[in-house]
Amino acid sequence: MNVLSVGSCLIDFFVSIEKSAHLEISDGKITLPLGAKVPISLKTLSLGGNSANVTSALHNLSIPTALYTYLGTDPLSKHIREKMKEKEIELIVEDIETTTGSLSLIFDFPTDRIIFSHHNVAEHVFDETKIHTTPDLIFLSSIGKVWERAYEQVLAYAQKNNIPIALSPGSLQLKSMNDVFIQTISTAKILLCNMEEAQRIHKALGGEEIKDPKKLLLSLKEKNFDILSITDGENGAYAIGSANTVHHVDSPKPEGYEKTGAGDAYAGAFLAAHLHKKDITDAMRWGIVNALGEMKQPGAQTGQLMFSQIEHEVQNANLHVKQL
Repeated sequence: MNVLSVGSCLIDFFVSIEKSAHLEISDGKITLPLGAKVPISLKTLSLGGNSANVTSALHNLSIPTALYTYLGTDPLSKHIREKMKEKEIELIVEDIETTTGSLSLIFDFPTDRIIFSHHNVAEHVFDETKIHTTPDLIFLSSIGKVWERAYEQVLAYAQKNNIPIALSPGSLQLKSMNDVFIQTISTAKILLCNMEEAQRIHKALGGEEIKDPKKLLLSLKEKNFDILSITDGENGAYAIGSANTVHHVDSPKPEGYEKTGAGDAYAGAFLAAHLHKKDITDAMRWGIVNALGEMKQPGAQTGQLMFSQIEHEVQNANLHVKQL
């Protein structure tokens, strides 16, 4: 069982802001006066982007995965190529002209984070002639600005070769909700997202607003999906499969608070468990423990578990999955 992951990559810079008289945190907002000089420290930098993070998780969990992505000749793109080579992950690169690389600046605060992101603008495409091994599954995720043509070409390739698509949409796709994205949602067999995204997708498909997780998953399941896996932060995760039974698992209190990459760690491990023929409840357990591992340290891939670790971590976590 091999996977082709399609999406943009970037570099994440993790920054902590030191205590400053200029900085005010109140009611979930950060206030800084213009002209202030605020000391920071660079905690780490790592590979990022939904597709890169999930590809890494799949690779770590013994699912052969190639990554079709978009890179230029800038230093950040070069760094991505080198790191993927170190990980022994096959890259299928669509070369784009760049003057700067795509990146995110992630500012950590005591209870949450703020992310500033930059994506290169390009006419992204998907060239199927570059794919030498037909995948058993396509994982389709965030692609930078001007992404519609690439999505259309992925759908055409998948349909021609009868390849199922697992979709984890990016912010640009969710923001547009255009015809191409609606077609993609209607085609995908697996949906991996968070609760807010699931509610937005349900509304885009013509559904009414539903806040109850069970009702939401049951309604989305009718939209042609085989499997849905939806995370909900501190509330844990929900999933539904072929039996049309909604499952819920609580999330234990994490040892760390690094949220960046946790959702992708969950999605990658959930998908890996599914491809290893695990049932949906075990897939949820794999997802939770991988996300908890990711939250222990900064870096969107640094805390992901290996195949040799995950069953042991699942047993230690003693996660109870219940039917709703």
